[in-house]
Amino acid sequence: MSLLAVCGFGIAAALAIAIIRRLRPELAEIASATAGVLIFIYVAEEVAPFISLVKEIAKEQGVESYFALMIKSLAISFCCKLSSEICRDCGESALGAHIELAGKAGIVLISLPIIKQLFEIAKDMLK
Repeated sequence: MSLLAVCGFGIAAALAIAIIRRLRPELAEIASATAGVLIFIYVAEEVAPFISLVKEIAKEQGVESYFALMIKSLAISFCCKLSSEICRDCGESALGAHIELAGKAGIVLISLPIIKQLFEIAKDMLK
């Protein structure tokens, strides 16, 4: 499936959701969330070969741990953004904001080893 197909799917899903919203409003949010998750899964599958290639390059350069951290951070960011947008679509803006805050905290927590290394490098430079 190409990017144009994803755009076409998104437009078709939006039109279908608009019709569903008029007939059965309680199902519109479920349909919207489902369409969003399907697009997310497609994008993740399409990006996987690129990530594998960059992972190999990172391994050759000896920076595999940094690359792994970057991928984990991106995954947290994308999952939290998708989840928060679904919450907002359902009228739960506060819950969406809390999910985004949790994602930011998660990224900071998994970044602590890198932050520790930066402080050690700075300490060594001051000696």
